[in-house]
Amino acid sequence: MSTTEEFITPREPLVVRVEGTAHERGVQYGSAAKERVLLSLENYARVYAKFADLTWDEATALARTFVPAIQDFDPRYLQEMEGIAEGAGVTFDDVLALNLRTEILFSGKARKLAAAAVVPGECTAFCDLRGPEPIVGQNWDWIPFSHQTVVVLEAVPERGPRWVSVVEAGLLAKFGMNAAGVTVLTNALVSSLDVGTPGMPYHLLLRGLLEAESAEAAEQVLRAAPRSSSANYLIVGDGTAVDAEARPGTARDISWLPVRQGEYLVHANHFISDDSAFPTTATDHGPRVMPDTLFRRERAQALAELMPRPSVAGWHEVLSDHENFPDALCCHPNPKEHELEQGSTVASAVIEPARQLMHLVLGHPCSVPRVTYDYGPFFAGN
Repeated sequence: MSTTEEFITPREPLVVRVEGTAHERGVQYGSAAKERVLLSLENYARVYAKFADLTWDEATALARTFVPAIQDFDPRYLQEMEGIAEGAGVTFDDVLALNLRTEILFSGKARKLAAAAVVPGECTAFCDLRGPEPIVGQNWDWIPFSHQTVVVLEAVPERGPRWVSVVEAGLLAKFGMNAAGVTVLTNALVSSLDVGTPGMPYHLLLRGLLEAESAEAAEQVLRAAPRSSSANYLIVGDGTAVDAEARPGTARDISWLPVRQGEYLVHANHFISDDSAFPTTATDHGPRVMPDTLFRRERAQALAELMPRPSVAGWHEVLSDHENFPDALCCHPNPKEHELEQGSTVASAVIEPARQLMHLVLGHPCSVPRVTYDYGPFFAGN
């Protein structure tokens, strides 16, 4: 059996519930996910070397330059990463470098290699407001090793709403939802504006959104924090939704696309806002470095149009689609590509925010059963 086949073989889901102070939650998380954190570190050392031409020491040194921005935003994130490191028996710098994978992969040095680089497609996300209640979700596609490092992280913080996020072991957040009714989906974006300038990192901003008390508060998080990387944030709350295409910079560097009742939106790894909202001096690199992004969005939209009415089952079928296999909505590793350039659907979620239900597949939605997590009791404090 090849290494890739071993990676994509489904393993038992790891659900980690943490509570207490930031440091305490970090220790609990790191201890429970230690094996997966170590596997993440082993593989990201290879990823950074291939895509950014950085040794691990160089990657951690680059990550360190972001500490002041994180400290200014919320020092608890640094405390939590220190706790994760303690629990997993690794260094703080190791955990920091995991959480800055986006910034490291698209750092200034990495951009010099970008002409020849193609990275696996990241995500296809959607928000459907055509029915009586929102149905939202996404596929998360990444390098096959992450099949073995995914964690369902459930948190009871000292303050603010409880939240849940599907993450790579050691990261503070990815997509998820919270007890205040906020759901966050996401897509990586890449532009010529991504030059590695220190600011708030992508995955830590996702954490800030999941801690928000409302969709409006989540929007303020994006406006308030100077960002380092381009990224797309789909924010759903209280029956409303807005998509934020954020470029590196401040509040003026965000394009807002509201999703109104009776509408739906699909987003992949390229900018879709009007050209007038995108700087004329900037270039969207998404279609070049993740060339299947255009197809994935168009295919998901075409299938959504054929859906008689929005449903969990209908969107499951969309996310399981194999048109353009293996670079499909349900992405499978292409054996013709280098191991680290292969993409694979690592997790697939269809979420009913009003019912606090997450229908989750850890693996390929075409073959792995979708499991329903009812977060009503957990969010209520039970």
